[in-house]
Amino acid sequence: MATDRSESYFSIGILLLAAVLVALIFLPELNAIVLGVSVAVLFQPLYVRIKKALRDRSGVAAAVIVILAVAIILVPLVFFGLQMFAEAQGLYLQLSSGGGMPAIARTRAAFGSFLPSLNIDLAPYIQQVLGFLIADIGPIFSGVLAGAVTLLLSFFALYYFLKDGARLRAAIVERGPLPAAHAEEILTRLHGMAASVIRGSIVVALLYGVLTGVGFFIFGLRSAILWGVVTAVASFIPGIGVLLIVVPGILVLYFGGNLAGAVGLTAWTFVMSVSIEAYLRPRLLGGRERIHPMLMLFAVLGGLSFFGPIGLLLGPLALALFITLLESYPFLTWRA
Repeated sequence: MATDRSESYFSIGILLLAAVLVALIFLPELNAIVLGVSVAVLFQPLYVRIKKALRDRSGVAAAVIVILAVAIILVPLVFFGLQMFAEAQGLYLQLSSGGGMPAIARTRAAFGSFLPSLNIDLAPYIQQVLGFLIADIGPIFSGVLAGAVTLLLSFFALYYFLKDGARLRAAIVERGPLPAAHAEEILTRLHGMAASVIRGSIVVALLYGVLTGVGFFIFGLRSAILWGVVTAVASFIPGIGVLLIVVPGILVLYFGGNLAGAVGLTAWTFVMSVSIEAYLRPRLLGGRERIHPMLMLFAVLGGLSFFGPIGLLLGPLALALFITLLESYPFLTWRA
C-alpha cells in the first residue's frame, strides 16, 4: 500500500514537472497562440459553413479561412499601422516645431470666453502623449522580423485550431481530470464567453475605430487613422468612450468655421452608435452572455499593462476563463 502511494506521488510529481516545463516552452509563443485562438473563434461560424459546402474537407476549409484572415486582418493591419505611425509622427513634429494646432487653439479660445478656467493650452499634453506613442511604436518597427514570425505562427495555429479543434476538445473532455459532462459544460460556456468577448467587444471596438476614422476623414479632420485607433481603445469605456474622442472633433470643426462638417460628423456619430449598439452588437453576440462593461474595461487596461499589446485580447479572455470557472462550480456561485 505504501509502495503504491509512493508511486502515485512520484507520478504526480513527474507530471507536474513536465507541465511546468511545457508551460515554459510555450510561454514565448503565447502571443501567437492567443492570436490563433481568437481568430479561430471569430471565424468559426464561417469555417463550419465552408466545411459543409466542401463536404467535410476540414483541411481545405481551414486553409480557405487562413487565406481570408490574411486578406481581412493582416493586410489592413500593416497598412493602417504604417499610416497611424506616420500621422502620429507628423502631428508630433508639428507641435514640436511650435506650429501648434490652430483649430484646437480657436476651440480653446471660444470656451475660454465663457469659462476662463478652461482656457488652457492642450498642445503640450497632446505632444507628450504622442511622444510616448512614438517611443512605443519605434521598437515595434525595429522588431518587424519578430512580429512577422509571430503572425506567421498565429496563422499556422489558426489552421490547426480550426482543422483539429473538435478533436482537441474531445481529448480534453475524455482525458481531463473532470467528469466528461462537467468538462463539456465548462468548455461550452468558455467558448460562448470567448465568442462574446471577441465578437461583442473587440470587433465592436474595431468597428467604432474604423467608422470614426472614416467620419473624421470625410468631414475634414486631420490624422483620421490615428484618432480612429484611439477611439477603438476608448470605446471600452462604457457609455462615453467614443464621445470622448468624437465630441472634441465636432467642436474643432464648429469653432474652426466648418458648421456643415460639425453637423455632418454629429449625424455620422449618431447613426454609427445606433447601428452598432442596436443592430450589430446583438447580432454579433447572438444571445451569448456578456461581460459587464466595467470588468471589460479593467481587463483591457490591465491586460495591456501586464502583457503589452496582446493584452487587448489576453486580458478579456483571462477574465472570461475566470468567470466561466466561477459559474461552473455551484459552491462558488452566488445569485443576486
